[in-house]
Amino acid sequence: MTTTTGATSATGVLQMVRAQIDAREFRRWMGSKRLQDPDHAMHCLLSECFGELAPKPFRLILPRDCPTGVLYGYGRSDADTLREMANVYADPLQSRVIPVDEMDSKAMPSAWRVGQRLGFEVRVRPVVRKPREDSERRHREMDAFQAEAERHPKGKMPRSREQVYADWLADKFAILLSEESGGRLRQGRRLGASLDLTQTTLVSFQRTRAYRKAGAAPYSEGPDAVMRGVLTITDSEAFAALLAKGIGRHRAYGFGMLLLRPV
Repeated sequence: MTTTTGATSATGVLQMVRAQIDAREFRRWMGSKRLQDPDHAMHCLLSECFGELAPKPFRLILPRDCPTGVLYGYGRSDADTLREMANVYADPLQSRVIPVDEMDSKAMPSAWRVGQRLGFEVRVRPVVRKPREDSERRHREMDAFQAEAERHPKGKMPRSREQVYADWLADKFAILLSEESGGRLRQGRRLGASLDLTQTTLVSFQRTRAYRKAGAAPYSEGPDAVMRGVLTITDSEAFAALLAKGIGRHRAYGFGMLLLRPV
Protein backbone atom coordinates (compact mmCIF):
# COMPACT_ATOMS: atom_id res chain seq x y z
CA MET A 1 0.00 0.00 0.00
CA THR A 2 1.30 3.44 -0.90
CA THR A 3 0.08 6.57 0.86
CA THR A 4 0.39 9.97 -0.76
CA THR A 5 -0.44 13.55 0.17
CA GLY A 6 -1.43 15.20 -3.09
CA ALA A 7 1.14 14.27 -5.72
CA THR A 8 4.04 13.97 -3.29
CA SER A 9 5.23 10.63 -2.02
CA ALA A 10 5.31 10.41 1.77
CA THR A 11 7.18 7.11 1.96
CA GLY A 12 10.75 8.48 2.31
CA VAL A 13 12.58 9.39 5.50
CA LEU A 14 11.80 12.92 6.62
CA GLN A 15 14.86 15.01 7.41
CA MET A 16 15.05 18.03 9.67
CA VAL A 17 17.59 20.51 8.31
CA ARG A 18 19.25 23.32 10.26
CA ALA A 19 21.31 26.08 8.67
CA GLN A 20 22.86 29.29 9.93
CA ILE A 21 21.86 32.44 8.06
CA ASP A 22 24.16 35.46 7.63
CA ALA A 23 21.60 38.23 8.11
CA ARG A 24 23.67 41.00 6.51
CA GLU A 25 24.45 38.97 3.39
CA PHE A 26 20.78 37.94 3.22
CA ARG A 27 19.72 41.60 3.13
CA ARG A 28 22.34 42.27 0.42
CA TRP A 29 21.01 39.40 -1.65
CA MET A 30 17.41 40.63 -1.19
CA GLY A 31 18.47 44.06 -2.40
CA SER A 32 20.17 42.62 -5.46
CA LYS A 33 16.90 40.88 -6.35
CA ARG A 34 14.63 43.83 -5.38
CA LEU A 35 12.82 41.59 -2.89
CA GLN A 36 11.02 43.15 0.09
CA ASP A 37 9.59 40.17 1.95
CA PRO A 38 12.14 37.98 3.85
CA ASP A 39 9.84 34.95 3.69
CA HIS A 40 9.44 35.25 -0.07
CA ALA A 41 13.17 35.96 -0.43
CA MET A 42 14.13 32.83 1.51
CA HIS A 43 11.70 30.78 -0.60
CA CYS A 44 13.43 32.07 -3.76
CA LEU A 45 16.92 31.56 -2.37
CA LEU A 46 16.23 27.96 -1.31
CA SER A 47 14.70 27.18 -4.72
CA GLU A 48 17.67 28.64 -6.58
CA CYS A 49 20.20 26.77 -4.42
CA PHE A 50 18.46 23.41 -3.97
CA GLY A 51 15.78 23.20 -6.67
CA GLU A 52 13.03 20.70 -5.94
CA LEU A 53 15.02 19.38 -2.96
CA ALA A 54 14.58 22.66 -1.06
CA PRO A 55 13.22 22.10 2.47
CA LYS A 56 9.50 22.87 2.76
CA PRO A 57 7.95 23.80 5.12
CA PHE A 58 10.65 25.94 6.72
CA ARG A 59 10.95 28.41 9.58
CA LEU A 60 13.25 31.41 9.29
CA ILE A 61 14.24 33.03 12.59
CA LEU A 62 16.04 36.37 12.24
CA PRO A 63 16.34 38.14 15.60
CA ARG A 64 16.29 41.91 15.25
CA ASP A 65 19.76 43.55 15.28
CA CYS A 66 21.46 40.13 15.34
CA PRO A 67 24.10 39.37 12.67
CA THR A 68 23.00 35.78 12.28
CA GLY A 69 19.76 33.86 12.11
CA VAL A 70 18.75 30.26 11.78
CA LEU A 71 16.72 28.28 9.28
CA TYR A 72 14.88 25.06 10.11
CA GLY A 73 13.16 22.97 7.47
CA TYR A 74 11.70 19.57 6.72
CA GLY A 75 12.48 17.74 3.51
CA ARG A 76 13.46 14.41 2.01
CA SER A 77 17.13 15.33 1.46
CA ASP A 78 19.85 15.33 4.11
CA ALA A 79 22.54 17.98 4.57
CA ASP A 80 25.12 16.14 2.41
CA THR A 81 22.73 16.01 -0.55
CA LEU A 82 21.81 19.68 -0.17
CA ARG A 83 25.51 20.62 0.03
CA GLU A 84 26.12 18.85 -3.28
CA MET A 85 23.27 20.80 -4.87
CA ALA A 86 24.46 24.14 -3.48
CA ASN A 87 28.05 23.51 -4.59
CA VAL A 88 26.77 23.20 -8.15
CA TYR A 89 24.00 25.81 -8.31
CA ALA A 90 24.48 28.51 -5.62
CA ASP A 91 26.28 31.72 -6.61
CA PRO A 92 28.99 33.13 -4.29
CA LEU A 93 26.64 35.59 -2.56
CA GLN A 94 24.04 32.88 -1.95
CA SER A 95 26.79 30.70 -0.48
CA ARG A 96 27.62 33.46 2.00
CA VAL A 97 23.96 33.75 3.02
CA ILE A 98 23.76 30.02 3.80
CA PRO A 99 27.22 28.59 4.59
CA VAL A 100 26.39 25.04 3.55
CA ASP A 101 29.52 23.59 5.22
CA GLU A 102 27.81 24.36 8.55
CA MET A 103 24.46 22.93 7.50
CA ASP A 104 23.28 19.96 9.54
CA SER A 105 20.43 17.46 9.38
CA LYS A 106 18.89 14.56 11.24
CA ALA A 107 16.35 11.89 10.32
CA MET A 108 12.96 12.28 11.96
CA PRO A 109 11.20 9.18 13.34
CA SER A 110 9.51 7.13 10.64
CA ALA A 111 6.82 5.92 13.06
CA TRP A 112 5.06 7.78 15.86
CA ARG A 113 3.40 6.25 18.90
CA VAL A 114 -0.33 6.85 19.08
CA GLY A 115 -1.10 8.54 22.39
CA GLN A 116 2.31 10.23 22.61
CA ARG A 117 2.13 13.81 23.91
CA LEU A 118 4.44 16.39 22.40
CA GLY A 119 5.00 20.07 22.94
CA PHE A 120 5.14 22.20 19.82
CA GLU A 121 5.62 25.67 18.41
CA VAL A 122 4.35 26.74 15.01
CA ARG A 123 4.21 29.98 13.05
CA VAL A 124 0.92 30.17 11.15
CA ARG A 125 -1.19 32.47 9.03
CA PRO A 126 -4.67 31.73 10.47
CA VAL A 127 -6.92 32.67 7.58
CA VAL A 128 -10.16 31.38 6.11
CA ARG A 129 -11.26 31.73 2.51
CA LYS A 130 -14.33 33.82 1.69
CA PRO A 131 -16.02 34.34 -1.69
CA ARG A 132 -15.15 37.70 -3.25
CA GLU A 133 -18.07 40.12 -3.47
CA ASP A 134 -17.41 40.68 -7.17
CA SER A 135 -17.14 37.00 -8.08
CA GLU A 136 -18.60 33.75 -6.77
CA ARG A 137 -15.72 31.78 -8.27
CA ARG A 138 -12.87 33.77 -6.73
CA HIS A 139 -12.01 33.80 -3.05
CA ARG A 140 -10.07 36.07 -0.71
CA GLU A 141 -8.19 35.27 2.47
CA MET A 142 -9.58 36.68 5.68
CA ASP A 143 -8.25 36.64 9.24
CA ALA A 144 -10.07 33.78 11.04
CA PHE A 145 -10.66 36.03 14.08
CA GLN A 146 -12.04 38.88 11.98
CA ALA A 147 -14.31 36.48 10.07
CA GLU A 148 -15.85 35.26 13.33
CA ALA A 149 -16.05 38.74 14.88
CA GLU A 150 -18.09 40.02 11.94
CA ARG A 151 -20.86 37.58 12.88
CA HIS A 152 -21.41 39.46 16.17
CA PRO A 153 -22.45 43.04 16.98
CA LYS A 154 -19.55 45.47 17.31
CA GLY A 155 -17.84 45.00 20.68
CA LYS A 156 -19.79 41.80 21.44
CA MET A 157 -17.29 39.23 20.17
CA PRO A 158 -17.46 36.53 22.89
CA ARG A 159 -14.15 34.81 22.18
CA SER A 160 -10.54 35.96 22.24
CA ARG A 161 -8.16 35.90 19.30
CA GLU A 162 -6.22 33.13 21.09
CA GLN A 163 -9.34 30.94 21.38
CA VAL A 164 -10.29 31.41 17.73
CA TYR A 165 -6.80 30.64 16.51
CA ALA A 166 -6.57 27.55 18.75
CA ASP A 167 -9.75 26.12 17.19
CA TRP A 168 -8.46 26.99 13.73
CA LEU A 169 -5.21 25.16 14.51
CA ALA A 170 -6.98 22.09 15.90
CA ASP A 171 -8.91 21.75 12.63
CA LYS A 172 -5.66 21.90 10.64
CA PHE A 173 -4.32 18.80 12.41
CA ALA A 174 -6.48 16.73 10.07
CA ILE A 175 -4.87 15.94 6.73
CA LEU A 176 -6.17 14.56 3.44
CA LEU A 177 -4.54 11.22 2.63
CA SER A 178 -4.89 8.98 -0.38
CA GLU A 179 -4.54 5.24 -0.05
CA GLU A 180 -4.09 2.82 -2.93
CA SER A 181 -5.48 -0.57 -2.02
CA GLY A 182 -6.62 -3.37 -4.30
CA GLY A 183 -6.12 -1.18 -7.35
CA ARG A 184 -8.41 1.54 -5.99
CA LEU A 185 -7.45 5.02 -4.83
CA ARG A 186 -9.37 6.24 -1.82
CA GLN A 187 -9.14 9.62 -0.13
CA GLY A 188 -10.14 10.75 3.31
CA ARG A 189 -9.32 13.25 6.03
CA ARG A 190 -7.48 11.71 8.98
CA LEU A 191 -6.70 13.45 12.25
CA GLY A 192 -2.93 13.23 12.86
CA ALA A 193 -3.07 14.75 16.34
CA SER A 194 -5.47 16.32 18.79
CA LEU A 195 -4.77 19.67 20.37
CA ASP A 196 -4.93 20.31 24.12
CA LEU A 197 -6.88 23.56 23.99
CA THR A 198 -6.20 24.30 27.67
CA GLN A 199 -2.45 24.53 27.01
CA THR A 200 -2.51 26.33 23.68
CA THR A 201 -1.20 29.88 23.81
CA LEU A 202 -0.78 32.70 21.33
CA VAL A 203 2.86 33.66 21.82
CA SER A 204 2.98 36.52 19.36
CA PHE A 205 0.74 38.22 16.84
CA GLN A 206 1.21 40.85 14.18
CA ARG A 207 -0.19 41.69 10.78
CA THR A 208 2.38 41.39 8.02
CA ARG A 209 2.45 42.09 4.32
CA ALA A 210 3.24 39.21 2.00
CA TYR A 211 4.95 40.13 -1.25
CA ARG A 212 5.22 37.27 -3.70
CA LYS A 213 6.89 39.14 -6.58
CA ALA A 214 9.88 41.45 -6.89
CA GLY A 215 9.67 45.24 -7.10
CA ALA A 216 6.51 47.25 -6.49
CA ALA A 217 4.24 44.23 -6.78
CA PRO A 218 0.83 44.03 -5.07
CA TYR A 219 0.84 42.55 -1.60
CA SER A 220 -1.58 40.82 0.70
CA GLU A 221 -1.80 41.64 4.40
CA GLY A 222 -2.79 39.09 7.00
CA PRO A 223 -2.28 37.64 10.48
CA ASP A 224 1.16 36.32 11.42
CA ALA A 225 0.97 34.29 14.65
CA VAL A 226 3.26 32.04 16.67
CA MET A 227 1.45 29.45 18.77
CA ARG A 228 2.67 26.96 21.36
CA GLY A 229 0.91 24.06 22.96
CA VAL A 230 0.66 20.35 23.57
CA LEU A 231 -0.64 17.78 21.10
CA THR A 232 -1.45 14.09 21.33
CA ILE A 233 -0.74 11.85 18.35
CA THR A 234 -3.89 10.06 17.18
CA ASP A 235 -2.68 8.53 13.89
CA SER A 236 1.00 7.74 13.28
CA GLU A 237 0.86 7.88 9.48
CA ALA A 238 -1.28 11.01 9.37
CA PHE A 239 0.97 12.79 11.89
CA ALA A 240 4.10 11.96 9.86
CA ALA A 241 2.37 13.37 6.76
CA LEU A 242 1.34 16.47 8.73
CA LEU A 243 4.95 17.16 9.75
CA ALA A 244 6.12 16.79 6.15
CA LYS A 245 3.38 18.92 4.64
CA GLY A 246 3.07 21.68 7.26
CA ILE A 247 0.01 23.51 8.55
CA GLY A 248 -2.23 26.06 6.89
CA ARG A 249 -1.58 28.31 3.94
CA HIS A 250 1.70 29.98 2.88
CA ARG A 251 3.64 26.83 3.81
CA ALA A 252 6.21 27.50 1.07
CA TYR A 253 6.96 30.92 2.61
CA GLY A 254 8.01 30.21 6.18
CA PHE A 255 4.68 29.27 7.77
CA GLY A 256 3.35 25.95 9.06
CA MET A 257 6.47 24.11 10.23
CA LEU A 258 5.86 22.21 13.47
CA LEU A 259 8.84 22.45 15.82
CA LEU A 260 8.57 19.76 18.51
CA ARG A 261 9.76 19.80 22.12
CA PRO A 262 9.40 17.55 25.17
CA VAL A 263 6.36 18.05 27.36
